[in-house]
Amino acid sequence: MTNVKTKSKDVIDDQGIQAELKATDEMPEFYRLRARATVAFLETGKRRSEIVSLERSDITTDDKFLYVRFTVVKKRKKNIRTLQRVKKFAYSSNWATMIVEYLDYLKERWPDSKFVYPAIRSIFGFSMLLDNSKHAEPQEIWRIIKTLNPNDWPHQHREKRAVKVIRNAEAKTGNADLNTVYQVRDVLDLERETTAYNYIRRFQTQRVEDEEIGDEAV
Repeated sequence: MTNVKTKSKDVIDDQGIQAELKATDEMPEFYRLRARATVAFLETGKRRSEIVSLERSDITTDDKFLYVRFTVVKKRKKNIRTLQRVKKFAYSSNWATMIVEYLDYLKERWPDSKFVYPAIRSIFGFSMLLDNSKHAEPQEIWRIIKTLNPNDWPHQHREKRAVKVIRNAEAKTGNADLNTVYQVRDVLDLERETTAYNYIRRFQTQRVEDEEIGDEAV
């Protein structure tokens, strides 16, 4: 499943996001707050490994913004380097509120927890133990999203973020151009421009296919 090839039509839209948030209403408090924060983090287009490794100290605020500092791991052959990338939410936004509510819950219940996604194991399905020495595995982000929508998976949110960049570029210039390639690369923290171009190509290819189907239906 993690290698499923997607087209832009598979990208979850804003209506789908709202449905996922609605699906959290009946969940126990911890799982509800964590799921809503997860959807918010995924809005940045970050990978699940980068989200799950967040530490509480990586999230700060001021009067206007909530800042989330992600650690991006770049691998080139045998060399590994880490970069820091900061994404920000307007502090008045619903996304920021979801993140803050989850962090406040963690602080109240487990004040010594270092990670935003601490490793957790349930006891008979009622109580939980946190392992403060490590964070949860990236697969946990997958499980959270699948619980909200069996047809969704984390990478769709990454595609959604790319599509937003492309549409914003088109609204300003009329076309997705070379500058759009660099914008997608930087927003998603991609290693190569060719990877960013693939996001644009998938989006444009699906658009052409949709238009052709429409012509046949006339």
